[in-house]
Amino acid sequence: MYRKALLLLGLVAVVVVGPVSALEKPKVTVIGDSVADKIRPNPVFLAELGDGLRLNLQTRGCRATVTPSCTVPGYAGPPPTVLEVVNRFGKWLGKVVVVETGYNDTPSEYRDDLDTVMTALQGWRIKTVVWLTLHDPRPAYQGMNAIIRAAPRRWPQMVIADWGGYAAGHADWFAADGVHPTPLGAANLAVFIHSALVRVLLAH
Repeated sequence: MYRKALLLLGLVAVVVVGPVSALEKPKVTVIGDSVADKIRPNPVFLAELGDGLRLNLQTRGCRATVTPSCTVPGYAGPPPTVLEVVNRFGKWLGKVVVVETGYNDTPSEYRDDLDTVMTALQGWRIKTVVWLTLHDPRPAYQGMNAIIRAAPRRWPQMVIADWGGYAAGHADWFAADGVHPTPLGAANLAVFIHSALVRVLLAH
């Protein structure tokens, strides 16, 4: 029932759900910052991410987890935080929520912010949350990754998707800042998130 898809850019194979009606497709919400937002402009990457799913993609540059951060040029103010997006969609978030954020956050506040978001998600009865680790060699992000990896001890509903580990050693996937993906990196990120979603959906 499932087929394997291999993108032309040399990506890993992933499991993709076969043809089903729109109502049968599980609804998921992906909340991210400018990293995941690199997927949105490319219809191939976007289709890969949403294949077999009813996808609610909520990505914006400068997005923080709880405390608003920067403002992207051309916008009147900072984007809604992850917490604000969660509470805006509430019961319409879907079966699984993916969170890709942290690059615009204060490291010392990240543990509390993660817990605040998880508390809100549990209030909306979200049973599974997939949280991505961060890619970057800087110590601040390494510490935040440690916070993410420790969180399932407090939040058994949380599943870690180790983007930082998965992308390690792939310099061509990233711009010079080591954070924002190139087109090849964005394609791989789409495949990576979709694979994580399929795994948790099959498990539940």
